[in-house]
Amino acid sequence: MSLTKSKVGLIKTFMYESQTLSYTLHVNPRLKHLYIQVHPEKGVIVKSPSPSLLYIEKVLSEKASWIFTKMNASKGRILLKQLFEEEGKILYLGEPILLHVSQTPQSFYTEKTIPLVMRLVEEWSFIMGVKPTKISFRRAKKRWGSCSYKNELSFNLTLAQLPLECITYIVIHELSHITHKHHQKAFWECVESFMPEYKRCEKILKNHSPSFS
Repeated sequence: MSLTKSKVGLIKTFMYESQTLSYTLHVNPRLKHLYIQVHPEKGVIVKSPSPSLLYIEKVLSEKASWIFTKMNASKGRILLKQLFEEEGKILYLGEPILLHVSQTPQSFYTEKTIPLVMRLVEEWSFIMGVKPTKISFRRAKKRWGSCSYKNELSFNLTLAQLPLECITYIVIHELSHITHKHHQKAFWECVESFMPEYKRCEKILKNHSPSFS
């Protein structure tokens, strides 16, 4: 095992069944539990209330199978920033395209996402018999969309990167939250009633990152 310091935390490595796992450790005594995050760019991040490496690596060993599965999945995720910097391309409706020199990725997605999502919300809110109180757009690192308890919908400005089927699913998903403020059985039955193939979209979304940064 090895341990080095960095500006973002302690960089730690240990062996698990002939595989080397590197992770960044943040110790915070105010935490109640140990948290593990697998980030597509930053790698494995561990936040622990205890500085005990014996305790930390015991938990990591128990979660190793899940960690390596998440790491392998993140390797296949399409990162917008990487695609743009390496190939000068961005994703539009699921397909890589060259960006015009007069545009930035942010301006492109703002131009394409807002009218597309607004049209889908209008169509599906009518079909589903619900009505959001407000619709807004923002840049988010993790979430494609959200619905508040006031039935205000918020969507990620990079939604236009996704296949149209997936964008439609996200709209239906958030509109379903107007009626069901949870992810229990009734909610998923509602989603499925309007989009029987929603599970296929869930799988596709795992290969895309909402964030451009």
